[in-house]
Amino acid sequence: MTLSLTLSIFYAFSVIFALFGALYLYAQWNYGYWKRKNLPYLKPKFPYGSFVFGNKSKHISTYLLEDYEKHKSQKCLGGFMFFTPIVMIFDVDLAKTVMGKDFQYFRDRGAYVNTRDDPLSGHLFNLEGDKWKIMREKLTAVFTSGKMKYMMPNIVKIGEELVKAMTQEAKIDATMDVKEYFARYTTDVIGTCAFGIECNSFTNPEAQFRQIGRKVLKISPFKQMFTFKYKKLSRALRLQLFAKDVTEFFVSAVQETVRYREANNVQRNDFLDLMIKLRNKEKSDDPKDEEMPGFSLAEIVAQSFVFFLAGFETSSTNMSFTCFELAMNPEIQEKARKHVQEVLQKHNNEFTYEAMQEMNYLEACINESLRKYPPAPFGFRKCSKDYKVPDSNFEIKKGMTIFLPFNAYHMDPDVFEEPEKFIPERFLQGEDGALKTPYGWMPFADGPRICIGMRFGMMQSKIGLASLLMNFKFRVSKKTEIPLKLNMNTGILQPLDLFLDVEKL
Repeated sequence: MTLSLTLSIFYAFSVIFALFGALYLYAQWNYGYWKRKNLPYLKPKFPYGSFVFGNKSKHISTYLLEDYEKHKSQKCLGGFMFFTPIVMIFDVDLAKTVMGKDFQYFRDRGAYVNTRDDPLSGHLFNLEGDKWKIMREKLTAVFTSGKMKYMMPNIVKIGEELVKAMTQEAKIDATMDVKEYFARYTTDVIGTCAFGIECNSFTNPEAQFRQIGRKVLKISPFKQMFTFKYKKLSRALRLQLFAKDVTEFFVSAVQETVRYREANNVQRNDFLDLMIKLRNKEKSDDPKDEEMPGFSLAEIVAQSFVFFLAGFETSSTNMSFTCFELAMNPEIQEKARKHVQEVLQKHNNEFTYEAMQEMNYLEACINESLRKYPPAPFGFRKCSKDYKVPDSNFEIKKGMTIFLPFNAYHMDPDVFEEPEKFIPERFLQGEDGALKTPYGWMPFADGPRICIGMRFGMMQSKIGLASLLMNFKFRVSKKTEIPLKLNMNTGILQPLDLFLDVEKL
């Protein structure tokens, strides 16, 4: 090896070592932020801060719950995302305050938006400020109960296909991965309602929509956190959260469908049809529609994508966890089945929108599942101006991120008695079985940024589960993992699989 090459290697290592050393010193200075303010905080670990990524034995939500149980006497706790100070809200009252009464301080989520390189990122969940407010107003008109009622017959039809497919499978093997069937069901529902496309996932499990659905959430938690925390750098690096083929698929699917419908004057009672009407500023059955500016094609793509993302994954996951709990609690399963039968008998055994609205006990089962297994176990908000936390020494500075561990609130025995137990009755009130929302229940967040599609998600979950309860009995099998194994490669709560014994009634 020549002397010049040796020196070059030496200089290169010296530079790398110096940069790493500077980064480490910078991190250590930042990690002293809460200590200098004499406020309690979670001890960070270089370079991730207070969060743990890539652990194959524990989901990130488990770490959050453990931290909460150790420090829940604190209203707030300092923490770090990589090298940046954040505030963790460990008090349910304060969490509801910052999402509700003091919403003006915490309107934005601080999510990564890069419509140039990642066009799917410009959706309602991510948008900020006036852009979010305008988009929320537009989409509120799409999710009225009247418009969901128009979509319901399509969902009922897909529920019937779900029953047929599981009936055929039960003839071959009584033990089946019901999670896969729920994923096919919600894929077909969202494909039909959001894109007007017949996916046929039951007859063709490898249909393109189903394949894309498997890829959508294959994003490393590290990449999610990095783009969230370092937005400017991520945009400069032109980072995309979603795989290129996923983006190309959704952009192409929406654009082609919109152009075809406009060219041929095709109208359907689905999400895309309603957005096309808003885009063209045509009057629909909602008088508010003509008062709002229309959608751009890029906006329709992004909003259709988030409809797919939220409606497909969270609903199939919720249906999986609910079915698991019903199999674990056969007496509750039988009560839910009888309740569904009684409601349908009142409506001439027809699955109408009104019948679905009366299925309070089934909805209570779904809500209790959302409590134990919230699909999004944590949330973020960004502080828009300095905020003094009531009755504490904490001040949240402008631009700082706050972190809300929803799953921890749900599993706190001071908030929900016997939180480990599956008790749907928490959500029922009075002899008439009317639904109530217990204080501290936040699977869809809270306040003005509460999930806009939660009623649609509930509708498709109720239709799917009611269809199954009328036709099958579910039992724990030898292949059922107890507790269920979670997918460690995503921040959402998602079982890897769910094998149950399925008996045709």
